Amino acid sequence: MKRKRIFPMAMAELEALPTKRLLARLRRLHECEESLALSDRDLPDTSGAIEFKQSPEWVTAYQNVKQILSRREHVVRRNK
Repeated sequence: MKRKRIFPMAMAELEALPTKRLLARLRRLHECEESLALSDRDLPDTSGAIEFKQSPEWVTAYQNVKQILSRREHVVRRNK
């Protein structure tokens, strides 16, 4: 199954997203591969998408999402 590509976003764009979308972005960031060396690919994608956790783009994107989520209200799930 091919993962949906994740591209860098500006802080202003991230702050405008609802919490549900931020959590989905965080989940997709967690799905990225560790590094190109541990990947089964020879060359990285040149489209500008974030692919590997060891890239500076991934670290920045992850920190930005976590920073915004830390300022959001936490809502406890209802039991079904």
